[in-house]
Parts: sequence; structure tokens; C-alpha cells
Amino acid sequence: MEYTTPRTGAGKKKRSFFRMLAHPLGWMLYRVGQQTEYFVLNLFRVFAGSVRWLVSGVRWLLLLLFSVLKSFFAAIWEDLSAPWRALRVGLRNARAIAQQEREAGGSAAGTGLLYVLRGVLRNRHLVMSGLAYLLPLAALAVLAVTVHIMLNSTFALRVEFKGEFVGFIADESVYDAAHADILHRIRGAGTGEDWMERPEYTLTMVDSAALYSPSQLTDRVIQTSASDFRRATGVYVNSELIGITDDSLELSRALEALRAPLLEEHQGDESWRVEFQQQIELQNGLYFTNTLISLEELLARLHGETPVARSDGSELGGWDMLGVQAVQNVTRTVETHAEAQVINDPTLEWGMDVIDQQAVPGLEELNEDVVYIDGQEVQRIQTREPVVLALAVPQITRHGTYNPYGGQAGDPATGTFIWPVPHYNGISRWASSYHRGADITADYGTTIVAADNGVVEVATDGKGTAFWSYGIFVKIDHGNGFATLYGHCSELLVEAGEYVVKGQPIARIGSTGRSTGNHCHFEIQVDGQWTDTRQYVMPDDS
Repeated sequence: MEYTTPRTGAGKKKRSFFRMLAHPLGWMLYRVGQQTEYFVLNLFRVFAGSVRWLVSGVRWLLLLLFSVLKSFFAAIWEDLSAPWRALRVGLRNARAIAQQEREAGGSAAGTGLLYVLRGVLRNRHLVMSGLAYLLPLAALAVLAVTVHIMLNSTFALRVEFKGEFVGFIADESVYDAAHADILHRIRGAGTGEDWMERPEYTLTMVDSAALYSPSQLTDRVIQTSASDFRRATGVYVNSELIGITDDSLELSRALEALRAPLLEEHQGDESWRVEFQQQIELQNGLYFTNTLISLEELLARLHGETPVARSDGSELGGWDMLGVQAVQNVTRTVETHAEAQVINDPTLEWGMDVIDQQAVPGLEELNEDVVYIDGQEVQRIQTREPVVLALAVPQITRHGTYNPYGGQAGDPATGTFIWPVPHYNGISRWASSYHRGADITADYGTTIVAADNGVVEVATDGKGTAFWSYGIFVKIDHGNGFATLYGHCSELLVEAGEYVVKGQPIARIGSTGRSTGNHCHFEIQVDGQWTDTRQYVMPDDS
């Protein structure tokens, strides 16, 4: 039989505790909700009351303003309408009196008019009261019309130049712009700011359509100054003014006549053109009248017969500036060659070269202007970038850098030699049948350099060997069948197997071995055979 513990005791005490806690918490939340609701309700009532009070206040103010304005405008209307009401009554009475007078056989018109005049005089205070309101309105209307006219009118400057009316402008800047425009238009010398006198200005009011723009004012000023300058043609050679003439048509004909023979010779061939050897430019425009010269004088200057005075005081001339040349535009194809590439290969012995890729020339299309003077070609001018038709293929050679004497070697020999003792050109003995090299005299300790790139085959003292006569010496293998030897040194700066470059110090001058003074014994060997050094290098080459 299963025994179950009754759920009493501690369990009941726990539920009672939660009931005791929930009751006051619920009561507290209820009170908070009630107070919140009451607060919001009161706040809404205050807001609604404030709105009602504000609306009432605005309504009262509007009613007060309306009542005041109503009385004000009613009084004005009374004053303005009283004269007209009196006049209307007077006219009605005047018609009645005139009718009675007409029936009695009297003058109806005179009687009615007299009655009206008496009424006007009797009620003149009413007229004056109405005018008190109408006159300010009339003044306001006049002011509005005046402002409208002023706004639609433009204040301007009336310009007089040299005593003659020129036009209307908005301000002085328009005239300054026109002044600058005129100076820009005028070509040649003497265009300084002192040319134009200042105009006279008068302030006036015009319609905006009457104002001149700077360009219009420029044309107008030019019209009033026709005696100061005129339209002509200036001739410039290489951007330098040679002269000015107003005989522009004859000038053009004279220049064309110089080109005519060559034009006729190459007529029909569009690849040819005829032009002046110098840059000739004709500039049409305004020029000062006092700078113009005759066509004959201008041509004399251009042909070098009359010198031209420059602004700096020097003279230009003495040569024909109108030389003519023929220019032919040609297209041709040329071969191109890529620069050979040499790759050092440490698997090949020094001096061994292997060609991996043969060179193949490329093709380019050139467009050129060929210049002929007196039928002789004098110049070719490339007119555009070359067009590549076929790319050139470079020769690629692997150059051996394996040094049989030890270590690695670098770039191959250049094939030419430099003087091994720089700045020392004295020779005590050249090569002969009994002397293999050149003896170069120099001070003790002077530096000896390698005559070309190579590897050091020998760097030793020949004492006690078959090469004892050389003393301390260096031998360099250049890898191309050439070798050089430097004897009688006092000190060695390199070791056997070392790679050296042209001009690198390798030893110092001395007098070791079979020697009678400080010098460098210099030999050049070809395929192991000595040769006369004068065939390959001389002191002047250093």
C-alpha cells in the first residue's frame, strides 16, 4: 500500500502568505489607477475651460473692435455721403422750383441754378468735411502712380565723347568694358590707355530698352573716332609685326603671286602644298591711322630691303622673309629593330653566348612632310605617330656567367678598352718584337683599373715562377677571346676568380719583378697571343 503525505501544513501556510501579499498589492494598484484617472480628468477639464475662456476672450475683442470700427467707418461714411445727400435734395428741390417758375412764365434755368448755388454755399462745411477724407486718398493715389513710374523707369548715365552724344549706359563699368574692348580690337603698336579721353556723364532717367551694352557702346565710340584708326591688315612674321597697310586686296595678290609658280608646278597633286618658309600671318582689324604704311614700303620690309624697327630699339631685316617652299606629304614603310636582350646564365661558362631567339625586324608606317627649297630636300617632319604594322622581335642571348676561376661572373665585356692608368699618359716603352706590352709610367701607388669587364684569372706575385719578370701582376680574362695583363704592381686589390667591371681598381703602381722604375706593364692578348696595345687603346682614349 502506497503512502502519500497529506498536502497540509507548510503548503497551506505558503498559499496563505501569497494571499496576504496579493490583497494589499491589488488594493494599491487600484488606488493608483483611480488617482491617475482622476488627475487626467481634472487636467482635461482645466484645458477645456482654458480653451473656452480663450475663445470667449477673442470673440469679445472682435466684437469690441467691430463696434469701434463700425462707428468709425459710419462716421466717415456720414461725412462723405452728407454732401451728396444734400446735393441730391437740393437738385430735387431745384427741379421743383424750376417747374414752378416755368409754369409762372419765368426763367426756370436761372432760378434752378441760383437755388443750387445758394445750397452749395449754405452747405459748404459738408463739402470741406468730405474733402478732408478725399484729399489724403488722392495724395496716396498720386504717390502710388509716382512709385510705379519710378520703378518702371531706369536711372542711367548719358555719355558724351568728344562733345558728341554716344548713348545711355547703366553705369561707368559699361564704358570701361567698352574701352577695354576697343583696345582689344585695335591691333599693332601704340594702343596705350592714353588714347581715349574720358567721357562726360550726365545722370538721367530713361527706359531700360534705351541702355547700350558694352559691344553697342564700342561700335558707337568707334563711329565717333573714325579719324583715329581705320580697318587695315597687319602682316606678322613669326608673330612679329612687320607693317600695316590698308591696301589689303593688293597685299593678298602680291603674296599669292610669290606662291604661284610652285602652285602651278604641282597643280593637281593633292600631296603637295606651297607655303612660305616663315610663319606669315595676316591679321585684319582696327589699326591706328598714323601707323599705316604703303604697300610698297611693306613689301620692301618683307623682302629685307628696308629694316624694321622693333620696340626695344633693335632692327629686324636684311633677309627675305617671303621665301617659298614646297611641301610633300608622303607615307612610307620602314624597318624597326628591337633592342637585343642578354640574359646571364650561370650554367654556361664565362664568355660563352647562346642565342635562344633570332631577331626579326618589324615594320612601321610613317607619315611625313618633306620640305623642298629650290628643289632640294631640306627637312622631314613627322606629322603623326607611327603606325605599327608588325612588331620587331628582339634577339635573346644567354650569356654564361660561370666563372671557371671561382665564383660567378656578371655582364659580358664591352669589347672596347679604357686606359688602365687614368690621367697618366707617359709611355717609357711600347710593344716590340722583344717587349709584349706598353710601359705606362706613373707615381708609386697610383691606382690601376680594369680595362674592360672580366674575371680575374691570375692575381699573384710571379716571384719564383716562370712569370717572375712580371713581379706582382693581374691577368683578366674578358671572355671574348681577349685578356689583359697588368705587371710590376706594388699591391693587389683583387683576387683570382673575382669578377671585375670596366674601370674597377685592381692594383697599384710599383716596380716589382724585372723593372727599373715605377710603371705598369700593360698587355693585351688575343686568343692567348700578345699584340700591340696601340691597336686597341691609346692614352688619349682615357
